[in-house]
Amino acid sequence: MQIQPRYTSNNCSAAYQLNWSLSVFGRESLPSPAASIQQLREAIAKDHLKILEFNDKLPNIVQFFVSSRSDLNPADIVRLVKGRWQYLRRSIESIEFRRNYRITSVGSANADVLDAYIDRQPERHPMADHRVQELLESLQFHDTQVDLTSVRRSSHGEFRYALQVVIESESGWHDVRSSVLTAYLQAIIASCRNHGWLLSRIGLLSNHVHVLLGPCVEDSPMEVALVLMNNMAFTQGMKPMFRSSFYVGTFGEYDRGAIWKGLAGETPLPPGQAGS
Repeated sequence: MQIQPRYTSNNCSAAYQLNWSLSVFGRESLPSPAASIQQLREAIAKDHLKILEFNDKLPNIVQFFVSSRSDLNPADIVRLVKGRWQYLRRSIESIEFRRNYRITSVGSANADVLDAYIDRQPERHPMADHRVQELLESLQFHDTQVDLTSVRRSSHGEFRYALQVVIESESGWHDVRSSVLTAYLQAIIASCRNHGWLLSRIGLLSNHVHVLLGPCVEDSPMEVALVLMNNMAFTQGMKPMFRSSFYVGTFGEYDRGAIWKGLAGETPLPPGQAGS
């Protein structure tokens, strides 16, 4: 008998901040998006994407800075931006893209800042009972060999996909049972291993958990969060252990401020952002 998930896209809501730097490459010089940018923005909005800015300083490369909803994965974003742009220009000219692309996750804080923040979670939320505090400190996870800002490759392009997931306990209750917290930790580690996700850090507390990981290019942030929630709930007999909501946020080597300045021409684009 197949166990049904407790947490699904139909009964859970997502809070999110998901930003991406996308570089697309032309077989020859690409047209500037400037002439049709408003139309492109309106078309992309139907796919729950927003084009925040673009850069076309190189002849056969255009970089878009976009935000997305939690049910879209990076591969979806590449396909939708390229497809919508080609469709809008069809009556004027044919846009010939190369098959490769580069998409990079971006956040309000860079990877180093966010990693340090998660590292300090037990310190930021101290428990009155020193035994519970010691337990929580012992259950923090960090794999120093995992670099979530490194370039990975799919069959058609390069990507950097780093995601923060935050899951809270139902009604904010504090569960300090060693068996439960240990089971949650092991469930997160097993979920990442089984799905081929890079796992950098787990900040496990008595009433919520932070996870920093690198999903695959075809995994949406929503899918990742729901997998973690259901696998943790499975360890407790699929009881409603968590709120029917979660937070997912992208981050990367550079923060949004650095990307904005690069796109505006105030500073050179960070390495790897303009494509090759």
